[in-house]
Amino acid sequence: MNNKGLTVFELLITITISSILLTFGFRGFQSFQSRANINNGVRTIVSALNTARYKAICKNKHIKVNIKSNKFLLMEKKDKKWKEFLNFNPGEKVSLSINSHPVFSPTGFVSPLCSIHVKNEHYNYKITISIAGRIKVMKE
Repeated sequence: MNNKGLTVFELLITITISSILLTFGFRGFQSFQSRANINNGVRTIVSALNTARYKAICKNKHIKVNIKSNKFLLMEKKDKKWKEFLNFNPGEKVSLSINSHPVFSPTGFVSPLCSIHVKNEHYNYKITISIAGRIKVMKE
């Protein structure tokens, strides 16, 4: 007898195996996407901090760092008020918190010491800034 095609049993087994593989693949993709989002957020914040230090030294002005509406802001003093001149967006799926508002001096130093927490649903990073302006990233 010449059989062409699949039996119902073979078709059910194929569908079951395919759905199991897709489930694990989707979970792996979600984990990958979560890791990519947090890494992008951390890189954005480190870049913003380096930019703040660079601008303070180049412009010979004090540059203040602030967070507002989950955006990382760089501010300079104009007419005795802090005015925003650059902002960095770490992404929608990343939340930021900061314990103080550091100010980079024209010499590259920072006052006060600062810790920035970058979080998403699975990961948590802490970025610290030393008095000398050095940036350290730690996974918590």
